[in-house]
Amino acid sequence: MVVRRPRAGSLWSGLLAGISPVAFVRAFWRRREVLSTFARIEFASRYHGAQLGVLWSLVSPLATLTVYTFVFSVVFKPSWAGGGDGGVAGYALILFAGLSAFEVFATSLNRAPRILSENVNFIKKVLFPLEILPVGVILAAVLESLVSLALVALGVLVTTGRLPATALFAPLAYLPLTMLTLGMCWLLAPVGVFLKDLGNIVGVGVQLLFFATPILYPLSAVPEPYRGLLALNPLHPVVDHLRRTIIYGQMPDWPALGVVTLVSAGVMLVGYAFFINIKRLFADAV
Repeated sequence: MVVRRPRAGSLWSGLLAGISPVAFVRAFWRRREVLSTFARIEFASRYHGAQLGVLWSLVSPLATLTVYTFVFSVVFKPSWAGGGDGGVAGYALILFAGLSAFEVFATSLNRAPRILSENVNFIKKVLFPLEILPVGVILAAVLESLVSLALVALGVLVTTGRLPATALFAPLAYLPLTMLTLGMCWLLAPVGVFLKDLGNIVGVGVQLLFFATPILYPLSAVPEPYRGLLALNPLHPVVDHLRRTIIYGQMPDWPALGVVTLVSAGVMLVGYAFFINIKRLFADAV
């Protein structure tokens, strides 16, 4: 039996075909019912059998918020430009807004390396669209994040007596956040099939990225030589957008939001193309 190696030209043509935005939209529009079903199953499975059920989507982030708020506003007492006058409550809202966005990225990426191994039965089915598995995970994470964001908005309303009109722009942050996370998951999920240690590597990387994202501190607190480097973090404009629109009552930074959206769209399309072109190898690896 002669095994023919695919020509470089065919690989590149397949990759470019996968990057087509039109083909991408059409593929997921045709599978929208399957996708919505998997998103509901993923969200429900997180709290299946728990006494509090979906209330854990509030309890868990609130517990994390309480710990971080105590440590970083009572023990270390950082100063936060633009939000320091709110005291502990003001810092808690600033922190919670950042956490609500970062958890979408962290939860999804930590799950990505093992998501295919957890669904071996689907891999064996030739016609099943495996690319929707990471999408269901991310949509469930976004839904949880929106619950947390609603708590931030409620907190602002209670502590200030009003909710700024700019809060209507807050959901725009989820467009680049979702696309960036989805692209990274499509890149990591196939690698996780062949490299079993990837989950541990990603876990360490996500933890490092957490501290490299201005969540616990403002970007202005970073020394000048490193500030520009941290500003390149694509999660920074997302976190900043949520705080600007909900907490500070400022208009979005449209140039920054536009750039991160374009970059995230590119990452998403490249990740999708990579996943589509390598998924035929999954059945032999699991």
